[in-house]
Amino acid sequence: MTFDDVFWYIVIFLFVFGGSTAGFVKHLQSRRHEFKLAMAKEKAKLEQAKAKLAEEQNRQSALEVRKAELEIERYDRRIPGMFSVPLTDNGVDEAP
Repeated sequence: MTFDDVFWYIVIFLFVFGGSTAGFVKHLQSRRHEFKLAMAKEKAKLEQAKAKLAEEQNRQSALEVRKAELEIERYDRRIPGMFSVPLTDNGVDEAP
């Protein structure tokens, strides 16, 4: 078998099956692209879920801090003979 025979077999094969092969390769590329898009969407959803979880944890922490502040205020009010004195921004009691 000579080079010319092999060359013409390849040309005929590509002529007969070239279009379907190109279509198949294009199909594989489009499936890969769709898969990458789906993975990007899933990653975005995961990041949103993490952000919502962090936001909920921050909200719960803020509620717990506020609950503790209210408990401290209630305790200050229960001490007989003591009156509650608000703190200034620097944390020092103001004299009445």
